[in-house]
Amino acid sequence: MVTLDRAAELQEAIDSAEEEGFTSLEQAAADELMRLWGDLHHQMRDARDGCWSVGCESVAHRIAVMTKALDEATPWQQIELELLESGVYQRFHDLMGVPYEPPDMAVVAEMRAERGPNIP
Repeated sequence: MVTLDRAAELQEAIDSAEEEGFTSLEQAAADELMRLWGDLHHQMRDARDGCWSVGCESVAHRIAVMTKALDEATPWQQIELELLESGVYQRFHDLMGVPYEPPDMAVVAEMRAERGPNIP
């Protein structure tokens, strides 16, 4: 087994964290929650035949935990188009009973038209 000293890579990650500029745990948690939505999008996209995978379940669980802890929804403007178009974002918050600003589907459609149908 090869053991590598990852000090340089670890230090780079530590240094880049300093650049985030979060002033509170709540800000950092909200950012992480937004990133988890991106992770869910990737898990759903990569799932075989579009099925709900174990990976989807795991990320959705983490989203639920963070949403409950923050007691607020990630703004829809920070969510991938596919999760808005499919209703996953909306249904998730409906099921959790967490208030959220419903996406402006006209804006979502406009964003989709700008990106094109085959670009996630």
